[in-house]
Amino acid sequence: MTSRLTEAVRESVAGVRSYVSYEGLVAEAGRRRRRAFVAAGVVLVLLLGVVVAPWLPGWRDESGPVGTAVEAAGDLSLPDRAGTPQWGGWSVQRRPLGAASMIFTAENWWYEPPSMGTVAVVSAGTDDYRRFSSNWAVRAGEDALLSGDGNLVATPEQLTDLRTGKTYRLPAIGGAEDTFPVAWSRDGGRLAVVGLDGRYVRQRNGDEVYTLTRAVLAVWELATKRITTVIGIDARTVFHGWLAAFSPDGRFLAYQSGRTVAVVAVGGAVRSQFTVPEDTQLAGKGAWTPDGRGLTLVTQRRCCTGDAYPARWQLRMVDPSTGAGLVTTPFAEQPGLVALRLLGWAPDGAAVVARYHPRTDAEVARYYPRADGEVVGFGVRDGITYGGWTEYRTDVVALTGNGLRVLLTGTGEQVHGVDIADDVIASGRTHPGKLPPDGMGPEYRMYLKIAGLVLVAVLLIIGILPISLIIYLRRSRRRPVRTA
Repeated sequence: MTSRLTEAVRESVAGVRSYVSYEGLVAEAGRRRRRAFVAAGVVLVLLLGVVVAPWLPGWRDESGPVGTAVEAAGDLSLPDRAGTPQWGGWSVQRRPLGAASMIFTAENWWYEPPSMGTVAVVSAGTDDYRRFSSNWAVRAGEDALLSGDGNLVATPEQLTDLRTGKTYRLPAIGGAEDTFPVAWSRDGGRLAVVGLDGRYVRQRNGDEVYTLTRAVLAVWELATKRITTVIGIDARTVFHGWLAAFSPDGRFLAYQSGRTVAVVAVGGAVRSQFTVPEDTQLAGKGAWTPDGRGLTLVTQRRCCTGDAYPARWQLRMVDPSTGAGLVTTPFAEQPGLVALRLLGWAPDGAAVVARYHPRTDAEVARYYPRADGEVVGFGVRDGITYGGWTEYRTDVVALTGNGLRVLLTGTGEQVHGVDIADDVIASGRTHPGKLPPDGMGPEYRMYLKIAGLVLVAVLLIIGILPISLIIYLRRSRRRPVRTA
């Protein structure tokens, strides 16, 4: 009887809620306070990151259209100098620029991150600087091309809208691996592109060099997204910057394959073709004369005794229908240059050209894919303007029959490649360029501010927890111990 009664009492007691001591209640309250402090810290971090950070300058993406070149500046003109873009300066994606007067590239702006693949953009009218990155080591004017109105930049596989900061992918051409831009139409409605395939080929000296094996030229209509394949061209003579040029009205495209220059209608019909001498190329994107009646070629002359860099360059005009030379006033021959590229024409008829200067101790660029020995000229490995022999000092001048006038120079030898909007060239005007400031740029400073705010919040949380623990321990020591 007694054992049964004891067992029943135990079962009844087991169902009764246990008594929570005063010390247990205090400990539970402390734990709740610490959880509340942590929750408050998390909320603080979220507030700083979500509410405060977006109000920092430049955090929000200003993606609305900014305007065309004409809207950006009623008096279009070219800055007469350009300098190193600020490390951490605003990107086009973060702060759209609107129309640009020019773009330029180099390879030695910053050591970390490297500037190869970074394109500097200078706004029309204000000389504000922006930058954007390409996945390729591009050279402005060769495989990074500014549209005639300054609104778009085409780079390998990519089209960047400077008004919105948005990027678009270039279309695939004929099943080729990569798509490179080669020329804009004056109105920016068409882009000539080339699809490229390649593989690594072992050279005579044992080196393995990536060599193009196929090239397909096409025209892309931006409004309709229509692709018109023009022709397969000689992959060995794809010289970016000297490959193709649209006529002023955009109806015809001149291109070069090997030693053959051809003029085709945008629809693909061949209008004419003719053979040019060795060491002669289309002069550049400005190869057509403003009236469309002449086509400009550039010839490299390998000479001359006494020259520090024995190569001279001469522009000459030919009839686009026959290739016959036109009777014009010859332009001044340019000595001691790695390369010469025609950008366009000033209102007074001067040829606006980019001049690539050699390093002081450089020899004439050489390559050796031909069996008859070394040659000099456009076919140099990695491109004729490769940095191994080209100084980071590319300037822009206007050539006349009597001489030249300098239009654009780089400060600190920071311009390797350059491209200028056609509308700016056509204005014929220059102005004193505004250089970017030194030091870390505003975009990186913004990131540092955000990181600092988050760090402060984390330190506050880390500091609150030990303080809460110290307070709890002190209260525990002061509390009298209860005896039974």
